Amino acid sequence: MGMYTEIIFGAGLKEELPDVVVSVIKKLVVGEELGKDVPDHPFFKSDRTWLLRSGGSYYFPVIVEPTFWFDKIANRWFLHFRTNIKNYDYEIEKFIGWIKPYIQQGVGERNFFAIVTYEEESEPTIYYLNDV
Repeated sequence: MGMYTEIIFGAGLKEELPDVVVSVIKKLVVGEELGKDVPDHPFFKSDRTWLLRSGGSYYFPVIVEPTFWFDKIANRWFLHFRTNIKNYDYEIEKFIGWIKPYIQQGVGERNFFAIVTYEEESEPTIYYLNDV
């Protein structure tokens, strides 16, 4: 059956975010069909592009609605979501691979933007913007 994997994601995106990226993220957040906006990336070839909206499970019993908003003071978009899925085809890692080039800001000195926890692991994986 597979194991559950949780992702907690929060980031400020780049100021010069392409319109197509804004459109795709808006559709992912509300659960709309992507239509002609489908980027050429492995994440969008998976069956789980609904990743941002999947909700909670027995192992990670938290349901948080995804948020995507434009901050006029910072002059950029922000994305936040927390969800978990049975990460059969590494959809979480594929999503991170797609979104990371568009991230400008995470949290802290190394700019972490995602925490991923596998159901049977004792330590999460933390994704940093400033990894070398």
